[in-house]
Amino acid sequence: MKAKYLLNIITIALLLLWIPVATEKLIDFTTFKHTLLRQPLPHGLTYMAIYTLPALEVLVVVMLVSPRWRQWGFLLSAILMALFTVYIGLALLGTWDRLPCACGSVISGMSWTQHFWFNLLFLGISVVGLLVKKRQHTSDPVDQVVG
Repeated sequence: MKAKYLLNIITIALLLLWIPVATEKLIDFTTFKHTLLRQPLPHGLTYMAIYTLPALEVLVVVMLVSPRWRQWGFLLSAILMALFTVYIGLALLGTWDRLPCACGSVISGMSWTQHFWFNLLFLGISVVGLLVKKRQHTSDPVDQVVG
């Protein structure tokens, strides 16, 4: 029963992150696109990210809301947070000469270091959610049938 409550808290925390992040990109897609185009990434990768990031973030939300797909939502959330954390880590290491912030409203006032730790926190939350959900799924035969 404790695992269920923990999973609910983790799910809510991740939804509080991903819903505004995805919504902001979709509502102001032009600004998101222009901001991403200013990033020091190859244009092919940038254009791919412009169209896949919002879709993946919406997919995370949909998966997290559905108990049947929640485990996959935790996994996708962890993958996205890992990618964002690596990018910010490279920025902090001085990989690029200039780095305009592409931060959304959730974290727009943070420094790069704060942003890095914020991402690590949500990466950890996503991984814990994934591990608890996996353990719960394999230990509870009713969950395997019901979802």
